Amino acid sequence: MIMKGKNWLIISAVIMIIVGALRAVGGIALLAKGNQLDTEVPIIASDMQIYIVSIGLMIIGILFVYASTNLVRKYSKKCWNLCWIVLLLFLLMGLLNGYLLFGQPLDQGQKINLTVAILVGLFLFLGKSALKTEK
Repeated sequence: MIMKGKNWLIISAVIMIIVGALRAVGGIALLAKGNQLDTEVPIIASDMQIYIVSIGLMIIGILFVYASTNLVRKYSKKCWNLCWIVLLLFLLMGLLNGYLLFGQPLDQGQKINLTVAILVGLFLFLGKSALKTEK
């Protein structure tokens, strides 16, 4: 059985919603606990850096949910492009967050981020045929 394009877009949207929710919750937890948040590598960031990263995580989480829900509501090229932009921001913010919080941009978390982005990107690409043509 071959899956149709819309199914691939729905799968990518579900993954993006889950990742977005996790990002937002992570941002809230970081904002609430600051340096006391239990992580594998100790957080070395200042209070202001923690605040900025927390807000960034919440914004990325909201953007993930917004982009993915609009994609499955409208199936438009614009929404599809927004999903790609959010994925790119997700990866860039992961690098920045790693540097600000832990002093190293590349860690195990960033490898997971890259894997998720590749997977979602693959599903977006496979679902491209289901996009509505814009007039």
